[in-house]
Amino acid sequence: MILVETPGRDPRPCIDYRKLNEMTRTEFYPIPNIEQRVETVAAAKFITLIDLTKGYWQIPLSPKAQKIAAFATSFGVYRPLRMPFGLKNAPYYFSQMMSEILSGCEKYATPYLDDIAIFSETWEEHLEHLEEILNRLKKTNLTIKPSKCKFAQQEVQYLGHIVGRGKRSPAELKIEAVQNFPIPTTKTQIRAFLDNIPMFSAIAAPLTDLLKG
Repeated sequence: MILVETPGRDPRPCIDYRKLNEMTRTEFYPIPNIEQRVETVAAAKFITLIDLTKGYWQIPLSPKAQKIAAFATSFGVYRPLRMPFGLKNAPYYFSQMMSEILSGCEKYATPYLDDIAIFSETWEEHLEHLEEILNRLKKTNLTIKPSKCKFAQQEVQYLGHIVGRGKRSPAELKIEAVQNFPIPTTKTQIRAFLDNIPMFSAIAAPLTDLLKG
């Protein structure tokens, strides 16, 4: 185990679970449609973004899972009580858990890993929606990090975009990433570059169809 330090954040323990992951059956869960989420949230007049504190750590492990995920350090061997980072199926279980918790709220709340976007047309609706989501999180013993949450905003940065009041535009970091991206020379680098361009697949679809013909 090593501690990874990131500016502005607490040190994060990282455990090498590569051998365990090789022996673990891969679970699958539908990949969130980022463009659809951005479009939906952008149309709202009031938006709240909720950040869950250390997302995966809020999932308790069974005694059997604790034993399997045990790790060695210079101080001894430890069993994690919560889902640690590095396990291949952690995103699957977390996404599944969030979908279950927010079931029935799809018209005004959408999760993306440990972030929840709540979006409404009126102030009154937004208060009701926010109360419902917070109550659900409380009932399931999930905690949020207030310093990283944005409450009742008309414009927020969400999934790499500035959204709100029917508008959306790339966040400044996205623009800088494209402007400063080195000239790609391999297929892998080209794919990485195109990933920074919002809705590129939709924009290029007509040209791609012509090439197929």
